[in-house]
Parts: sequence; structure tokens; C-alpha cells
Amino acid sequence: MLAENLFISKITTLFSHTIKSQETVHVAFCFDDNYAMPAGIAMSSVMINNSDKNLVFHLFVNSVSDVKIQKFHQLSEKNTTIICYEVSDEFSINPDTLVLHVSASTCLRFVVPQILNKVTSRVLYLDCDILCTNNLNQLINTDLSDKYAAVVPDVDKTQEKQCSACDIPYGEYFNAGMIYINTDMWVDNNLTEKAFAMINSGKVYKFADQDVLNILMQGKTQFLPRIFNQLISLTVGGKEDSVLSDDTVIIHYVTGNKPWYQLYLTSLYQRYIATSPWANQKLLLANENAPSTTRRYAKLLASQKKYFSACKYYLLYLKHKAFKKR
Repeated sequence: MLAENLFISKITTLFSHTIKSQETVHVAFCFDDNYAMPAGIAMSSVMINNSDKNLVFHLFVNSVSDVKIQKFHQLSEKNTTIICYEVSDEFSINPDTLVLHVSASTCLRFVVPQILNKVTSRVLYLDCDILCTNNLNQLINTDLSDKYAAVVPDVDKTQEKQCSACDIPYGEYFNAGMIYINTDMWVDNNLTEKAFAMINSGKVYKFADQDVLNILMQGKTQFLPRIFNQLISLTVGGKEDSVLSDDTVIIHYVTGNKPWYQLYLTSLYQRYIATSPWANQKLLLANENAPSTTRRYAKLLASQKKYFSACKYYLLYLKHKAFKKR
């Protein structure tokens, strides 16, 4: 059995506020320095749509600067608590497993239920590239009495590939960006230790921690409608999140085209940025590790006969590409 705090070097409560008449919901995020702002926007969206609850945010952070952590103090509300868990140097993941630009920080979710079981039997894990756009009541009232978690099936394209790769029945491969976890059942079955053993075994899993969680929890998950983890792939100049149904609870921006980049910023995401402590933060044009996004924008502008702007962004693409190679 793994020691509970093997991977955690320090736990700090940023602030703690509770309204006695309200129920408490525990929400966990895992991120490194690059995802601090998106995590904050996601948390702010949860707060805006769930003022009827006490919200306890558990932040599992990997090498996040003190300056960025201080920004989270501005999320203080009368019903909100934020606890920060700093990852120790003992935390490591087999780098051969981290394909498809998967960050080691995403594997921190293996630790979350083990650490939080002492304070709650239920925790909502969320990726940082989400927005919560409705109340979480229906989700947190899901019966998990004999289930590891409530999850949402991944898209058909992923099902077709990963169900076979993970030996899972078609339709039962879930996306791990939203997992409502039964921490009691997780700990009783020692899933944290099993997950780390699998991810560090030397075998390469295409979707790393997501594949591991699907294999470990197979047959013991409660599947929910897509409104609880609505996967969206943004395009340059597109606004795919504007056409979702009004009852969508969680929007999950998958792929590298994230809405906190100028080229993919949507009106919906901008509204949530504007109401957060990050309202005045300058957004990067695009992912610094993906210059092709700038080239695609130049191509879009050219198709719209905006040739001067197209040339400008194509030159930015060339500069970006050259800088990346250094």
C-alpha cells in the first residue's frame, strides 16, 4: 500500500469559508505552471454556477510559481475553500508512456482519491480545459454505492481505437476529463498503487493515464449523458461551443486548440475570463509549441481575402517555427 503523502511535499490552505446551511462539494484539479490560468478560469466557472454549495477546491500542483498561486486568493468567496497540495520530487512517470504531448501532471489524478479519502467519500475531478456552464446538482447526486466513478463515454472515433487496445467493450471507454469518484471504493481496491504500477511498467499507453483508468475501472463505472463532459474541438475562427444545448453542464475543450489562445478564443470563454481574476491577463496568440495553428489562421484569412492580415500571420508562423527549432 502506498503511503498517503508519498508524492505530496506540502499542503497549504489558501483560505476556508463555509456557509453552514449549504451542502459541501469537493472538486479537484491537477496542473503545472502552464495550466494555472485555465485552472483558475475553470474554478471560477464552477463558482458562478454553484453558489448554492460550499465548494472545496483541492489543487494538486506541480512546479507552479508562487506568483501564480497567489492569484488564486482572489477567488475567495463566503462559500469557497482552496487547499493547495504541492507535489514532491518523488513524483515521476515513465517518460516513454507520455506520448501525444501528455503532461506528467495529468497522472496526478491517480493520487487525488487516495489523499482526499480522509475528508470526503466523493470528489469531482476535472481537467483544467473545461468550463462549467450549469449547476452540478444532477451530477453530484449520482448513485455511486457500488461504482468507482461516474463518467461519460468518449467519442466514437476514440472508442473504435481504444476499446480494442484496452480490451474494453465498445462504448464503455470513457474520457477522463471529468470523473466523479467514489474515494472509499477507490482506496478499498488500492487503485492508486495499481495505476502507478501500470503507468510505470514500461508498457506504452496511447492515452497514458486515461487508458490506465479505463482498464482499472472497467465494468464498475456509472455512465452519464454527454452534457456532463461535452467534448469540443475548436477550429481557427470557429465558435463550436456556441451551438451546444442549454443544458450542457461541462464543456471540455479537447485537442491542442485551447480557448485561452487568441486564435481560438470564443465569446463564451471570454465571458468567463472577464468575470475572473485573470480578466486583464494578456493571452498568447497560440500554443507556443504548435506554430501550425498560426499558419492555419493565415490560411483562413487568405480564404476571406484578407491578404494583408494573412501575410502578417504567415510571417508570425515562420518566426514562431524558427524560434521553436532553437
